[in-house]
Amino acid sequence: MRVLREICVCVAALVLAGVAGAQTPKKNDAPLPNPADLMQRAIANEAKLAKEQERYECRVNDETTELDSKGNVKKKETETKEQFFVNGVEMDRTLAKNGKDLTPDETRKEDDKVMKRTVKYSDPATARKETDKQNKQIEEVLSAMQLRNGHREQANGRSVLFYDIVPNPNFKAKNLNQRFAQVMLGKISVDEETGEPIDMDIKSTQDLKIAGGVLANLHKGFWLHVHDRAEPDGVWLTDLAEGSGDARAALFFHPYFRFKETTGGCHLYSATAQQVGLAKVVK
Repeated sequence: MRVLREICVCVAALVLAGVAGAQTPKKNDAPLPNPADLMQRAIANEAKLAKEQERYECRVNDETTELDSKGNVKKKETETKEQFFVNGVEMDRTLAKNGKDLTPDETRKEDDKVMKRTVKYSDPATARKETDKQNKQIEEVLSAMQLRNGHREQANGRSVLFYDIVPNPNFKAKNLNQRFAQVMLGKISVDEETGEPIDMDIKSTQDLKIAGGVLANLHKGFWLHVHDRAEPDGVWLTDLAEGSGDARAALFFHPYFRFKETTGGCHLYSATAQQVGLAKVVK
């Protein structure tokens, strides 16, 4: 699940590189923002959000289903977790699996694992290495994709930019992330003020095999959808990540699967980790 979610984040963060190739809106519309300006707003907002996210703790529900070639369910697994951030790095503490709370022994082991990870990334230098790694993955995806057919709409009192996601026809892929990006088509909406992605929906348009299918295999129709929401204080959090298809990368993906991860019940804490209220979803 973590591998899939990292791919979702990489693609959803497409706007951080600006909107290369975006077309101007219709004549009667106001001009779209300059790509460089939008990029700078997005980067500045991301740096702020990385710190602000640490004031939140959320409840995450994962559902993963393995299917056979006819779409029949072979195995279904669920997991409930607490999610929080340390120096911009996501932490997940498992609370229950398949509808059953962890046993006391399992809870102790989970707490030990999360504590070790928390201590590790409490060091800013170590956390920065991890976030730099994530940013590199984003850059690899960005270079292989473009945004087209941009237009602006008003939604819930905010200005929202809409684009088609298309492969960059002049780009030659050099790694797995870039080759993945080059077979994806979809749509993305972006909050104009902050540059934050709101909704991203993409699907693979052709089969993709790496090393003859041994290293990775992605079949046509592989689908990913990610949605972010803004909390009342301006912090953006992902509340939905889902997908389905036939994909495999080493031992991480299983053929014929679908997954859904929902995040909610986010509690806002002060700097002293005292709960100060339940965060409300902006609708």
